[in-house]
Amino acid sequence: MQPTIILLFQRSKFFLFLVLFFLFLTADTLYAKANKKKDLLYYYYLLAWYESTDLNLAEEFIKKAIKLEPNSVFLKKNLIYFYLQNQKLAEAEKLALKLYQESPQDQEILLWLSKIYLMQNRISKTIELLENYLEKSPKDEKILSFLINLYVEQQDWEAALKNLDKLTNLDPQNYVAWLFKARILKEQKKYEEAKDAYLKALENFSNNKLVLLEVVKFLDEISNFSEAEKILKDYLAKYPEDKDLTRLLLSFYLERSAWEESEKLLKEFLEKYGSDAEFLFYLGFSLEKHQKEKEAIEVYQKIPTDNPWFWEASKRVVALIKKYEPEKALTYLDKLSSLPVNTKEFYIFLTNAAEILDLCEKGIEFGKKGLVLFPEDLDLTLALASVYACLDDYKKVLELVNPFLNKFSEDPYVLNFVGYAYVELNENLEEAERLLMKALKNKPEDPYILDSLGWLYYKKKELNLALEYMEKAVQNLKEDDTIIVEHLADVVWQKSELSRACELYKRALKAVIHKKDKKRIEKKLQNCP
Repeated sequence: MQPTIILLFQRSKFFLFLVLFFLFLTADTLYAKANKKKDLLYYYYLLAWYESTDLNLAEEFIKKAIKLEPNSVFLKKNLIYFYLQNQKLAEAEKLALKLYQESPQDQEILLWLSKIYLMQNRISKTIELLENYLEKSPKDEKILSFLINLYVEQQDWEAALKNLDKLTNLDPQNYVAWLFKARILKEQKKYEEAKDAYLKALENFSNNKLVLLEVVKFLDEISNFSEAEKILKDYLAKYPEDKDLTRLLLSFYLERSAWEESEKLLKEFLEKYGSDAEFLFYLGFSLEKHQKEKEAIEVYQKIPTDNPWFWEASKRVVALIKKYEPEKALTYLDKLSSLPVNTKEFYIFLTNAAEILDLCEKGIEFGKKGLVLFPEDLDLTLALASVYACLDDYKKVLELVNPFLNKFSEDPYVLNFVGYAYVELNENLEEAERLLMKALKNKPEDPYILDSLGWLYYKKKELNLALEYMEKAVQNLKEDDTIIVEHLADVVWQKSELSRACELYKRALKAVIHKKDKKRIEKKLQNCP
């Protein structure tokens, strides 16, 4: 820890040299004046830092400065710094201890002394020092954090809790102490006690957003959704314009399929604070899931065409129109494709929308056209690869995505596309497994990567492993995907659980998009009891 002025002069040694040179040339004049002592002191101080590469010389100059101003705590702190740089721990401790005894509430001296004890590996001495300081200054967050981190490092949970209890008894409103207490209880898996401590921390500092977020995250982790929702709603009642917290509460509702609550929340926000493309999209999505499809379409269409959310919303509109008025879906897509737009998002949308409408050849046209304009774009390449996968042309998928493996060697989607293509082609299965495992490491809950691995093990006749990955893939889907559900059904069928397999085939059929998939699943259902 260097004093600020030290850092300032270290930035420009040339400037420092000029100052020293000037002082040297004018030394006689300066000494002749009444303030010559002060000028000489400053001269030694600057010399010490100019010569800081020679630690012994620097130490000598600081000591000369201290002789001129023996009561300067600032200069003595600098001397402690040079002692530590010179590994003279005994001298540093002696001086720091003397300063600390003179000024026991000086936080900087306390930290110097703590650092010295830690360098001597005297952790218990450091802890004792910090505990004594906190008895007199229980609200010092910096020192409290330092002490608790030492406890955590030592895994001395009981000592940490004992001292935190002492601090909360001294000051029941010390939210930092409650917060640390909650973290330690959480570490000990004492979740109910941790929850109480977290709520105490929040009660004593309800306006701190970071504390609120930590508390809500913890409640989410222990599945106490009602308490988390109440906290967020109480906060939003005070700060209804807070978009971040509105978004967080919204995510709670969406994850739990609480469509009515998300609809109400979003309508209230939009009514008070005007149009917001992201919230309009999620309102449309909530309405759609709440079986209010026509109202959802109206909301989606309120999103401006120049906003990135427009293309996501248009994709949903295409799917909804296809469901209720299939003959109008192509007309709607043609209308959008004629817009005077040449962005990559535009071509990604057209490619994806064509796939949703089971117009995979048209999707290839859109994707190729986009790649002429954006030849190195990964997202557009993956959209086009998806349409080729829709036609079962996995050689083309490899041809498109394989070149990106070197540049995006950690990208889970690139790894998944290449790995799954190998599985479908029934080649390079060992390489496919390596790529898919790497993808899963980067995105462990992704249902599409889990499905790819499950399908790999299915092809390798390792049915137990296949079932493990497939079950998790289907479980992690936000909405059913025909191929993933069908894959699970295939694995279950091979394990002779025919009744369950048939139920899964029916479920896959309900989500079907492509005619070829529908035909294949219907054929499998004919074999059902």
